[in-house]
Amino acid sequence: MSITNIENIVRIARQQMSQRDINESLLKAVVELVGEVKRLDDEVRRVRRDAQVGRRFG
Repeated sequence: MSITNIENIVRIARQQMSQRDINESLLKAVVELVGEVKRLDDEVRRVRRDAQVGRRFG
């Protein structure tokens, strides 16, 4: 195996590690966004429920 082949293998390995890091970061961001959307959905439901109760007894 030549030095050029070894250098190419090392370069490809570094790119794969970088891509894995990017993928992990994106996955963390998506998980956080999903959690925030769920929190906002819960808040909207609570506000709607409070508004309906307020109309009934207001």
